[in-house]
Amino acid sequence: MHRRHLAPVHWLAISLVLMAGLLTVLVLAAGRPSSPPASSPPVLAGEVVDDSRVEEELRAAGIKLMAGKKFVSMPHLVAQLGRGRCRLALPQPPAAPLSPPAFASLRPGVLVVASLYKCDSCDDWHVTTAAGFVLTASGAFVTCYHVVDEPKHAVMVVMTGDGRVCGVREVLAASEARDVAILQLDGDGFTPLPLSTTAPVGSRVFVMGHPEEQFYMLTEGIVSRYFTGQKETGDAVMMGITADFGRGSSGCPVFNERGEVVALADNVVTSDRKTGAKMVFKNARPVQAVLDLITKP
Repeated sequence: MHRRHLAPVHWLAISLVLMAGLLTVLVLAAGRPSSPPASSPPVLAGEVVDDSRVEEELRAAGIKLMAGKKFVSMPHLVAQLGRGRCRLALPQPPAAPLSPPAFASLRPGVLVVASLYKCDSCDDWHVTTAAGFVLTASGAFVTCYHVVDEPKHAVMVVMTGDGRVCGVREVLAASEARDVAILQLDGDGFTPLPLSTTAPVGSRVFVMGHPEEQFYMLTEGIVSRYFTGQKETGDAVMMGITADFGRGSSGCPVFNERGEVVALADNVVTSDRKTGAKMVFKNARPVQAVLDLITKP
């Protein structure tokens, strides 16, 4: 077997070609501007939500409020829960139905409602989150009564769906029996959501809530029934829905196809039968419970 060897001149030519190629790469690399380091996106950037930063920003805002001593304490808000009615001018309903992708446009009016507290095991401030929605551009908003009724918590802070964080000024009206509270945010220029009592059984509904600290999750279902007489809700008329929500979604809006709020998520009940498949019941408060607390100007 014969081996073919390259002549020395061939090796020299190949070496020169390789060196020229390497020099070209180095020149191009030196002339190319370096990419700036990636910056952290906003906590709410378009459709992307940074769950951990939502909690971090709410905690930081609550601590800052308390440090400045310009805040309404949680016990003070709890003491105002006896207020029965308030006077508000509500927005008009939309002219046409929304498609599901357009529900993202309603997100600025959907709130993360948080309160800060300390446990018995450490000195850190902890955050518990629930939900709510804006009623007026001037900052009236709705959540569940049980979300506010936390006298051992220190302060309440709220984040809007476009990332604005603010404190809570006062309770305007509330009903423990209906588990509804209307409160006032600090500031103005908020995005209100329209209300409607039109949501017949079988109609489509959409829930935008924060189950298990997974913020701004949109789910879809139907109105499964209206009922009363349950242990958890007494004689109040409730709306059963099939759209999913879970812990952390108390007070979040239930929309009809037009983008109007027809109810607020209230509680989830799981059947405890020892035989057969378990079933999860999602119960919401019809928006009439909110309207009953409002006197029109």
